[in-house]
Amino acid sequence: MTERWQKFARLRVILPSIVLVIGAIFGLMKAFEYLRYSMKHVTTDDARVKGRMVSVAPEVSGMVKVLRVDEGSVVKVGDILLELNDMTYRLQLEEAQAQAEMIERQVQQDTKEYVLDIKRAEDQLLQARAELVSKQSALAEERMALVLEVEQTRNQTVEAEAALKESESTVKETQGQMRIATSNWERAQALFQEGIVPIASRDQAQDTLSQVQARLNATQERVAQLRARLSNAQTAQKRIQLRERKVQTLEAEVEKAQASVRLVQTEVERSKSRQDRLQILEARLKEVHAKAERARQSFQDTVLRSPIDGVISRKRVEEGQLVQNGQPVLVISDPKDVWILANIKESYIREVTVGKPVDITVDAYPDRRFEGKVETIGAAAISEFALFPPTGSFTKVEQRIPVQITVANTGWSAETGDDGRRWYCQGLSSRRRLSEGDVYEADDCVYYAKLGRAPLAGSRALACSLSW
Repeated sequence: MTERWQKFARLRVILPSIVLVIGAIFGLMKAFEYLRYSMKHVTTDDARVKGRMVSVAPEVSGMVKVLRVDEGSVVKVGDILLELNDMTYRLQLEEAQAQAEMIERQVQQDTKEYVLDIKRAEDQLLQARAELVSKQSALAEERMALVLEVEQTRNQTVEAEAALKESESTVKETQGQMRIATSNWERAQALFQEGIVPIASRDQAQDTLSQVQARLNATQERVAQLRARLSNAQTAQKRIQLRERKVQTLEAEVEKAQASVRLVQTEVERSKSRQDRLQILEARLKEVHAKAERARQSFQDTVLRSPIDGVISRKRVEEGQLVQNGQPVLVISDPKDVWILANIKESYIREVTVGKPVDITVDAYPDRRFEGKVETIGAAAISEFALFPPTGSFTKVEQRIPVQITVANTGWSAETGDDGRRWYCQGLSSRRRLSEGDVYEADDCVYYAKLGRAPLAGSRALACSLSW
């Protein structure tokens, strides 16, 4: 019995020693592994899951008539989120459309009248110009005829006067010859009666007298004709005066036709001046159309639609509430557009480069590992963006540089809203490890852990490690 107790006492001493040795060896192995891991990786737990969140606000004011979503509702692009009371905007739209229709009809009527006035004025102008051309042609012809008649009458008068003078000289000469012939005949007759000259001499004197008499009569008749001709030429002068009066009348008619042309041109210009009024009406029509379009847009804006696929993460309005334009009423999170924002100490940032693979763990799900890669490295420390940057005396504080890490496709679908395996919500804490030695392929999608609804923004994320 004593030996048995001695063996048991020895085992009580040996077994704890063995366990202690094994524990020490295991601790040394873990310490060596941690030391090796720390020398090969950059890690941090100062990280957050970030994502795109859209604050939705109506562009018009009004009372919420219908609210179609709630927090956690899954929406797609174009889905109706809420409807405002649209009675006021519908009336404004109808009023603007009525004004536009009225002005449009007025523009059409004025356009028709303008076209008719322009056409009528142009026709009148063509007619007045044709009459003016006709009057000017008649005046030119009459002036030409006057010039020709004046020239012809002048020539005829000169010729008649010259011929009359010549004929009158001939008459005078013939009258002298007549007196001589008469004297010779009377003397021959007296001598014949006295028997001094024979009858032949008397007959010869009588024949000479008859010839001279005939020549005198012909000359006198010629003078009478020339005088009549001269009288006719003088009468033609009166016709010239009448033609001159006619030319003056035609000149007056031409001036009247020119005045008519100018008057019609003035009418044409006056008709064209109506185009300015028409342009004013068209500008007014454009203005009213713009008002109608603005009223239509305001009417359409009473229905607020989702700008993205996502999940309603915050609701700030209820049915019956009066909201103003630009007032945020809903916040939509996009589960497909997420990333990790980690803050790396400045003493390790030199080991971080764009494209490095990253191992990610989330505090909410420590048994899961996810993959990503470095997308961007900040150009300034986060302290530079602090609300109250450090001033005054200098205190040595190690700065941190923001690093953005992309995550593989989340696998989230707006059709179902949840694939049953969601692993994060925006703001979750996570750890990340950046490894240079381990190169691996990311899965087709990073799965969510099963949650009751979409994760919320603001949770803590990441630790990061980088080997070199």
